[in-house]
Amino acid sequence: MTTLDTEVIIVGGGLAGLACAKNLHAQGIKFLLLEAENRVGGRIKTDKQNGYLLDRGFQVLQTAYPEASRAFDYSGLDLQPFAPGVKIRIGRQFHTVADPLRKPQKMLQTLRAPIGTLGDRLRLVRLAGQVRSVPLEALFQEKETTTIDFLREQGFSETMINRFFVPFFGGACLDRQIRASSRVFKYILRMFAAGDAALPKKGMEQLPSQLAQGLPAETIQASTRVSRIDKGLVTLENNTSLSARAVVVATEGPETQRLLGLSPQGGSVGETCFYFSSDKEAWHTPFLMLNGTGKGPINNIAIPSMVSSEYAPPGKSLISVVALDNLGNEPEHLLSAVNTQLVEWYGDTAKQWEHLATYTINYALPEQLPPTVDPTRTDPRHTDGIFVCGEHSSLPAIQWALYSGRQAAESIGHYLQEERKSTD
Repeated sequence: MTTLDTEVIIVGGGLAGLACAKNLHAQGIKFLLLEAENRVGGRIKTDKQNGYLLDRGFQVLQTAYPEASRAFDYSGLDLQPFAPGVKIRIGRQFHTVADPLRKPQKMLQTLRAPIGTLGDRLRLVRLAGQVRSVPLEALFQEKETTTIDFLREQGFSETMINRFFVPFFGGACLDRQIRASSRVFKYILRMFAAGDAALPKKGMEQLPSQLAQGLPAETIQASTRVSRIDKGLVTLENNTSLSARAVVVATEGPETQRLLGLSPQGGSVGETCFYFSSDKEAWHTPFLMLNGTGKGPINNIAIPSMVSSEYAPPGKSLISVVALDNLGNEPEHLLSAVNTQLVEWYGDTAKQWEHLATYTINYALPEQLPPTVDPTRTDPRHTDGIFVCGEHSSLPAIQWALYSGRQAAESIGHYLQEERKSTD
């Protein structure tokens, strides 16, 4: 009889793989997690640079994610929320659109913002109430169309769509054409209406770090790239083979397809994130700022250091700028266009900002065009003994990465029980 190296091998140490590991550990199932990079976390990483915390691309945690509140210790993360609402650039200035229940002092500014008609605002309030009133699973059983068609069916004006929903959805799903599924849109709207967009006080990398802290150190093997997967066998790039009763593939979509020998399926969307430093100024805000003009490469701007002071040295601000649909451009050309737009918006003061870093993320999220899968009903079992988890097998978001990891672990638990019964 062949001696197994472990019961389960997990390939990939992003949130999905770590969530799978955490849930296997809770079941008392032995596992080994293999990560190609020199640390776990996948796309969620925070670089430290001269007193600044630079997340690899602009990212937030929605506190209303049910799976996140289950997986993380929020108090240990010391979550710092963005202001509930947004500032939208329209014409030559920014206009505040805040949650009237949580920011009543911004009510007058919100009503004056030229984002649409009074009817549009009432429709938005009504829609937010509707998506919160049904069970989360029910949202993924409703009629599905593209978001743009859904918004028009709901009676929203083109002004409201272009000035509010396009930049909002562009930031949340990296999709300024808002072609993604209406189910995805409803889910995202529900999360924004029910909770806060927040940052761990010391950076987004605290999320995977907290998951990994609960696992025995010997169960995680970093800097280990996998070249092939077969039933019960994982072959490493150095031709070493490891055996297990079950294998979990928890890598990004393209890598999962390569390892499993699948044809490319679905597309992905990317972003380019630029970080700048500046002296702290009075106008710096904890609101997310959106481009409602429809012009220029910038989609959204945030100042993470106004949310958590750990993101910048005293007296300084860290400014995050996200550009979409520009991955074909050379980074320096895109940076030049971004700088030009920043000066148009903020004047000569923007010329004094120091460029700290550029992160080009080609595979930031899977595309979410309809028809989409119901993430609550996906089957993690790929073939006998091989399981798959991750956003690409469900829907994009921290919620579904964590959920798919837990579902894979539970499915593996049942599989191992069945296997033991068959050999008894």
